[in-house]
Amino acid sequence: MNNFFKPVILGISGFYVSKKEYFLFRKHKPIGYVIFTRNIANLTQLKNLVSELRSINPEQKTLIMIDHEGGRVNRFHNLFDQSHYSAKIFGNYYQTNKKLFNKEIKKFINFNCNLFKYLGINLVAAPVLDLFYERKSDVIGNRAYSNKVEVVKDIANKIINLYSKKKIFTIGKHVPGHGLSNQDSHFFLPVIKESIEYLFKNDFRCFENIKSNFLMTAHIIYENVDKNLPATYSSLIIKNIIKSKLKFRGLIMSDDLCMKALSGSIEKKVSKSFEAGCDIILHCSGNFHEMNKLLIVTKFASDGLLAKMNKMFNYNQ
Repeated sequence: MNNFFKPVILGISGFYVSKKEYFLFRKHKPIGYVIFTRNIANLTQLKNLVSELRSINPEQKTLIMIDHEGGRVNRFHNLFDQSHYSAKIFGNYYQTNKKLFNKEIKKFINFNCNLFKYLGINLVAAPVLDLFYERKSDVIGNRAYSNKVEVVKDIANKIINLYSKKKIFTIGKHVPGHGLSNQDSHFFLPVIKESIEYLFKNDFRCFENIKSNFLMTAHIIYENVDKNLPATYSSLIIKNIIKSKLKFRGLIMSDDLCMKALSGSIEKKVSKSFEAGCDIILHCSGNFHEMNKLLIVTKFASDGLLAKMNKMFNYNQ
């Protein structure tokens, strides 16, 4: 049972927890950690790393997250290939051969779940709920299942259900939709100019009533919704659209605060994200000095968030 924690998920720098990382995490009690390729030498080493992370604050339940979709977003690419499991391929199977789709999606998710269970990973940053658009930034591209809302939703719900049956939490992304972006938010702040009416009929609708445990925000300005703030900083988008109109009942997680779409100090990024309505913030780089600053200004979780997290963990036992 979690009695208190800070609603932050952090990256670490290498194959093991350094002494200074250990004492920082022990003091501030982040709710979780995220695994990237830089943290994986082999499976035995990674299993030991995950155990080490859990042992820092053994009195709390800990989220061990991996940003792993299959296709080109494969954090194990030095160990095995999953290029044949891209979202685009699954989308094509779904629309041309349902029997093959069901066979391959179960095979893919079962493989991932068995791997994650062995390693101690309990949270995956998938599925992608962004629509595919021609002639837009390829930051999404073949990570999208389809250009059709119902296809995206059906596949995403299938993936969420398969992971849920194996007790793996999911993060749908990038709410309320990244597909229309002409730029990569890792490097720029994209602005989407489509009308509110178009967005609600298309991109936003992909996230309506989605049963994922978490949704991850897009660092994107939707000009006709909130012309000044990206979704991660916009209470209008998070509270009025995602939580109210799209009826999302899970927890909102920011995308990585290290991304260049967001400007300003790390302290400012933290405060703006929480003020807008993010429940948990994500910081992926493993930069120790930034993590230290971030943790100093982040308050321990509210009673409401504690209750939601404990309910989620208890349901997943």
